[in-house]
Amino acid sequence: MKIEIDINEIYPDIGVKITAPTLTPEIERIIALMRMMDMQIPVKHDDETILLDADKILYIEAVDRNTFVYTKDETYGSDLKLYEFEEQFSERNFIRISKQSIVNLRKVKSLKTEINRKIRLTLVNGEQMIVSRMYADELRKRLGIK
Repeated sequence: MKIEIDINEIYPDIGVKITAPTLTPEIERIIALMRMMDMQIPVKHDDETILLDADKILYIEAVDRNTFVYTKDETYGSDLKLYEFEEQFSERNFIRISKQSIVNLRKVKSLKTEINRKIRLTLVNGEQMIVSRMYADELRKRLGIK
């Protein structure tokens, strides 16, 4: 892969141009990462609404009809439902791992197969989560593992 950078005052804004003979999964991942870089979601912390960069999210969890967004250092509340996050992040590196959780695949450190086709994920902060059987096959497919 060849990378060219052209910095010049004549450009009014940042632009990215990808040239390739065909659209590959690698190019699709690059596009998804670039889109995710600019994506911010509104979350609540104390009495404040904060615009949180999507790439800082470790995982999103629904607990007792409340939705929580977890980063390395903080936990935030959100008015969005889990399915709305799933729709919003569908083309990014987020995937549902259970009925109550969505995880950022870029924050997964390791995977371990458990009994009954479940998978134990370890996130970059050391936290562990279980991928239910219902979502394990899709996770393997997205990660390209068998």
